[in-house]
Amino acid sequence: MDRNERAAELAGEVIALAQSTLMVHLRFLDRALACLKPVSHEQLWFASDGLHLYYEPWYVLGKYKWEQNAINRAMLHTLLHCVFRHSFIGKEIHQPRWDLACDIAVESAISAMKEPFLAVRRTEQQTGLLALLSQELPVPLTAERVYRWLGEQEIPEEELISQREPFFADQHDLWYGTFSTSGKPDTDIDLKKIWEDISQRMQVEMETMAKDDDSPLVQSLRQMNRKKQSYTQFLRRFGVYGEVMRVSEDEFDYTYYTYGLSTYGNLPLVEPLEYREQKRLREFVIAIDTSGSVKGDVVQSFVQHTYDILSRQENLFTKVEIHIIQCDDRIREDARITCAEEFRQYLDTMEIKGLGQTDFRPVFRYVDELRQKGELTQLKGLIYFTDGQGTFPAAKPPYETAFILHHDGWDTPPIPQWAMQLTLTEDEILDQRFDCE
Repeated sequence: MDRNERAAELAGEVIALAQSTLMVHLRFLDRALACLKPVSHEQLWFASDGLHLYYEPWYVLGKYKWEQNAINRAMLHTLLHCVFRHSFIGKEIHQPRWDLACDIAVESAISAMKEPFLAVRRTEQQTGLLALLSQELPVPLTAERVYRWLGEQEIPEEELISQREPFFADQHDLWYGTFSTSGKPDTDIDLKKIWEDISQRMQVEMETMAKDDDSPLVQSLRQMNRKKQSYTQFLRRFGVYGEVMRVSEDEFDYTYYTYGLSTYGNLPLVEPLEYREQKRLREFVIAIDTSGSVKGDVVQSFVQHTYDILSRQENLFTKVEIHIIQCDDRIREDARITCAEEFRQYLDTMEIKGLGQTDFRPVFRYVDELRQKGELTQLKGLIYFTDGQGTFPAAKPPYETAFILHHDGWDTPPIPQWAMQLTLTEDEILDQRFDCE
């Protein structure tokens, strides 16, 4: 047995020991540990693709010799990246910033456990940044929150890379497709679903353990696993049926049509159907709570996503009557939108107006006035974007109403029984994680 073979054998034993240590002390990791198969690799120091745990033998031995707990912590660090689904990201992500944000998120969760077998020296260098983040951001320190905060600071890329050093435990190359292992990916495996299931089971098991019921890790799992509703489908509830000019693929037979053209020149045997009944939005009211408790960037992001959904051809009629009403305890602005282009122009010049107290009743009185004037004759519904902290109307209006509630940590306020509701966290709004399929 040569030197490299012996190193591979010993590194395998160190990896197995770390797995056993985590299993003994953190039983809720059983499925996560079973999911990652250790594989020796010459170019990957320590990394995972969601199915394998790649490690370079000499790197593992060097880390273990320097600090025995280093591999325990690195393995848990990598597992938590998988549990939090940090690798499932969009193409526009800023990689150095996302790398640092994800490492901070998992390292802060690990440090909060205060387990002796996870203690390493580099955590002493983390305390300054973690203390600052704990003052600036709500608990828990999720990767999304940290990523957004880092972006607001406009930190140069070189500094992001240097700040990552105390938090570094594994490589993220496999997340971005910049590095490929020799094995071919199994397209039949839904990795995201696998880790969603593992994450949900971890949360349930930890919540049954009294001492872990409210730990930063459990809080992060709750936020990650919160049941999300489709805002796209929610908006479609307010559509009405009407005829639109387009070919009905269900009723039109192209066989006879093309046969007539080929046989008789420009004399088709069947004319295409020009109209088709579809459900789209025609008249709609979007009320925006602009009281002092609502953040301007959250409001603008919400309106942007609403536009992204409504501007699609299948969601709007060519001519529409949409009112975007800003209101705190009084009507501050009513922007009338009649087409997708006007909606786009409104977004480009939108300014938040108000910042007073919250009272929902003025909007409903104002909409009643619009209906009486004949400006809204086919109003299907109204959505009110708010934190929910305000005075509601006493009676149900003669159209469907939905309150889109955004909050980040407090209890959902009591909504009248006659109204629908959809809850979105601030992270889901600002990080563009709406369901816009």
